[in-house]
Amino acid sequence: MVVFEIRDDGIVKDRLLGYLFYYERSKRFFAELLDEYDEWSAPFIFSGFVAKGQYSIGSEWSKKFVEQRIVPPDRQNLGAILKDNGLKEYDEYRLLLLSNGRCAQDEIHLRKISEEAIESGIRLRLSRKVKECFPLAERRLLVFFRDGKSVISDVNKKLTEDRLFLNIYRDDDAFKNVRVAPGGNGIEWGEERNIPAEFLYDTGKRADIQYEDMVGFIDKRLVDTTDACRLLGCSRQYIDQLMREGKLTPVRATSNNKLFMKSDIESELSL
Repeated sequence: MVVFEIRDDGIVKDRLLGYLFYYERSKRFFAELLDEYDEWSAPFIFSGFVAKGQYSIGSEWSKKFVEQRIVPPDRQNLGAILKDNGLKEYDEYRLLLLSNGRCAQDEIHLRKISEEAIESGIRLRLSRKVKECFPLAERRLLVFFRDGKSVISDVNKKLTEDRLFLNIYRDDDAFKNVRVAPGGNGIEWGEERNIPAEFLYDTGKRADIQYEDMVGFIDKRLVDTTDACRLLGCSRQYIDQLMREGKLTPVRATSNNKLFMKSDIESELSL
């Protein structure tokens, strides 16, 4: 993760407005604005969010903020610009470094800093980002946050109020493909279908389950095909036979391996 301060030389010289986070593996940006400012003080592109009290900005609009501050990909002499700056291909992050985030539309610039230099209020906000999530029945999610809180979040309404989510709502397998967004900024089914961490944190029903408890459960109560064969003293072919007969159902199956509840294996041992 790379961190930039978002600074403004407009009203007050070198005023800190917030932070821009870049996640190198996913090549995505997320912004966190200080909550002491109103929409007139925030970067213009984020003013609508701040007016609604939203200071954590998702990747879509954070990317738009970045795009305002670098050479556009359709620039006529783009090839020459990239070559002059030692770039072999269009790279938003490297172009942002070259420009320091400056553009002609405002007096904002970016300054690269270490994670340790992040302001304490933003650190608190980052502690409420998602650590892990598990899909549950009836379009619910068990969500763990970095500060230790866990919630069960019913996302039925969220999935039905936006057409982008309709296939997620209708398809069990699609819903189960939920993943944590870069930096724990929410949960998502692809970049365009996401639910912010703040919504989950504020609206979820407290679960009182520790992340370590879940990890311990998975470690102790889930077994793969090899373990199942060892416990039952049988071959993989026999495991396949039990599955065909409906006597054993994996909780997760891939082409190479399967995971079973240990209790199901123990039930077979008692027969």
